Amino acid sequence: MGDSVNVVYETLGRYIDDLCGSIYLGTARGKALFYGEVAHPLTPTEDPLPFMNIFYSHGLIEITAVWGRMEKGAFLVRMVPSRIDVDRITGVIEITFHPLGGGAVVVTLHGNPGLAETLRDAAKACRREEGKGEGELLSSKGQPLNLITPQDSAKSSFP
Repeated sequence: MGDSVNVVYETLGRYIDDLCGSIYLGTARGKALFYGEVAHPLTPTEDPLPFMNIFYSHGLIEITAVWGRMEKGAFLVRMVPSRIDVDRITGVIEITFHPLGGGAVVVTLHGNPGLAETLRDAAKACRREEGKGEGELLSSKGQPLNLITPQDSAKSSFP
């Protein structure tokens, strides 16, 4: 099996686990990019954007997405968010994560004020619990640098 197929199966497995044992926060169309020395897409960035499913579990935010009929792909991030920004006019929500290995992962969601407020509350809960467990970052669109890293919860701060 190819690496991208393994990422799809791993992400689907985590999604099913989340449905059973995590707190569901919402779903929105969105995209994810890794910003390091260069920007690297972790999901499709053109319409139609994939649906991103958001969960809270053990002090971490987990976002999963699976897409494609012919060429399947998947994305998973499970970390303490560093920042959440909301454009109140457009409803666009940006969640920033900082993997321990450096760079930043920015997940952009096309949501609404209710989802944004839920995510802010969940991020505060993450900060209180200090993200028990290790973070994860998987993408079938390739692995820039070493993306499968634990979360550095000390970097977390909220505006």
